[in-house]
Amino acid sequence: MMKENKLHLIRPEDVLALLMIIPSIWVTSPSEYYYLFNGNLVVSKHVTALMLLLLFAIFTSLYENRIQRIIDTMKSGVKIPAVTMSDQALYLWKRKNRILQVSRDYLPFLVCIIAYHRLTQLIPHVKHYDIDRIFMSFDRLIIEGVRLKALALFGHSREFKDILSLSYKTYLLGVPVIATYLYMIKQFKKFREFLLAITLGSIIALLVSLVFPSLGLESILNNSKTPLSGTISIPAIYTVVVLVFSIKYSKPLASFYIPIATLFFFSQILSYSSYLLAIVVSVIIGLVALALARLIQGAWN
Repeated sequence: MMKENKLHLIRPEDVLALLMIIPSIWVTSPSEYYYLFNGNLVVSKHVTALMLLLLFAIFTSLYENRIQRIIDTMKSGVKIPAVTMSDQALYLWKRKNRILQVSRDYLPFLVCIIAYHRLTQLIPHVKHYDIDRIFMSFDRLIIEGVRLKALALFGHSREFKDILSLSYKTYLLGVPVIATYLYMIKQFKKFREFLLAITLGSIIALLVSLVFPSLGLESILNNSKTPLSGTISIPAIYTVVVLVFSIKYSKPLASFYIPIATLFFFSQILSYSSYLLAIVVSVIIGLVALALARLIQGAWN
């Protein structure tokens, strides 16, 4: 790991963080700065979930020896002696700079996502082309009949609603879990490629939303006069990236996450949280972000 850090003092995520943080500072008003400096950092649920990355990272750096013994035990089938308190104290002392190293690996991505959240403030101010009408027509043509039948069969069930709600929220933890897993098994290149794909997906989604902003399916159905929001489903992008990486790099995670991802997409459709066309476009953006991240990582190395 140290060798990789020395060879790549400046990384792709550092450049992206710089390119995003400058305009995000520009769109933040003086009153918002005052609010932030008073310790009231209000971020979206996407950013809140991704803040778990740093917590997971610190936990991983502090307990790598314990986690590694668990992994070795699972692979070998032979129980390896547990880490004693004195062993753990000695390990932490020897690795006291590890938290700084881990934070260095994670923080550029957190900066990118926080900057993305700030830049979404631009969306309500761009010209609206009534993209909602096109998306709603696509919904009614393709999926509305199936959606209504499914809700007629299961919509009255409280358990069904709870499953939909829970499966929709799984995208919040998918990114930190996969990122921590890759970091824990020391797949640092794949770790950065994964979070780079998440970041690039967010950037592409922002650009598309700025060109084609919408009111959103929930606002249209509720006939509420809300500001324009992004056309793209960020949760769908996250889910696609997490699903692809779990399938490629961990069979246990894939077997666990495939049904969760399937339920997630069903819940997005049945809960009227996003247009079907927006979900389709988001899946395409997720796949494009994966390809771009792999290309950039390869070129940078």
